[in-house]
Amino acid sequence: QGTGDIIPQQNWAALATLALGVTTVHDPSNQASHVFASAEYQRAGKILSPRIFSTGEIVYGAKAPGFYAVVNGYEDALDHVRRLKAEGAHSIKNYNQPRRDQRQQVIAAAKAENIATVAEGGSLFNMDMGLVQDGITSIEHNMPQEMLYEDVLQLYSQSDAAYVPTLVVTFGGLSGDDYWRQAMNVWEHPILPKHAPPKILAAKSVRRTTAPEEDFYDQIAAAAAKQLADRGVHVAIGAHGQEEGLAAHWELWSFARGGMDAIEVLRTGTIAAAEHLGFAADIGSLEEGKLADLVILNADPMEDINNTDEIDHVMLGGRLYDAQTLNEVTTGDRQRSPYWWE
Repeated sequence: QGTGDIIPQQNWAALATLALGVTTVHDPSNQASHVFASAEYQRAGKILSPRIFSTGEIVYGAKAPGFYAVVNGYEDALDHVRRLKAEGAHSIKNYNQPRRDQRQQVIAAAKAENIATVAEGGSLFNMDMGLVQDGITSIEHNMPQEMLYEDVLQLYSQSDAAYVPTLVVTFGGLSGDDYWRQAMNVWEHPILPKHAPPKILAAKSVRRTTAPEEDFYDQIAAAAAKQLADRGVHVAIGAHGQEEGLAAHWELWSFARGGMDAIEVLRTGTIAAAEHLGFAADIGSLEEGKLADLVILNADPMEDINNTDEIDHVMLGGRLYDAQTLNEVTTGDRQRSPYWWE
């Protein structure tokens, strides 16, 4: 979102994300001085971007310089939560505090301040289960098990916790990011190269991991997530800031690889995500009284879920943009400035 507390007037990464149909971003790890400033500029119409919500800095349990958040009791946790909330946080990233009582204190402090807590799963099954029992808003990243059994399904479904398996970076094997880069020529995508620096795009994708189909773990993690979705758990995409905009579609397509039908898949990127984050009164579905966000497609995702990126236009808050140019059409005449590489 910025560099050295300087916010770009035109952020190609944000524009690429919007052009690929992502109208709202929940960023669970970013620098407060960048992400909250960008969110305010977006709301004021000073920059074109998806609307932005974030945790700001993570409440991190490892002793890493610049990140370590000391939690030696409830008052410490409350101080962290109040600091981040005052800066603009929508949620708190409860990131790998080493002891369960510390994680509980962060959750309790967030509940006291009426703010969501999202947790880094960390490929730690016992920690995940404790967080679910302790009242976390969501587990982010997949639980590493190939199969979830009845005890876990019952426990999780009787909690209020959502599940964001983040299939583009799955624990347990080759990720969705690896799978979709080998399955398509990203640098030749019909929309993304219009909004991303060509050399950066090619460098990430031309030389790519290849492996047998069964070695990719995104479909296995997605099948486990479907088990939870079938029990009523809010299961949502979490594109992890991988490939701008396109990673959200990779998440959708990976859920389909795990057995979800088209409607189930589309819910993970729309209403299920909005409900678990507390946004559903305003976004997540097309209903009277909600913000006018929509994507106009050239092909039907109900016939083939991989059609979700066949995007013609994107509407954000009632303003319509051409996906190829991100110039505003019909609703106004705002023109995108040239990118630095054009």
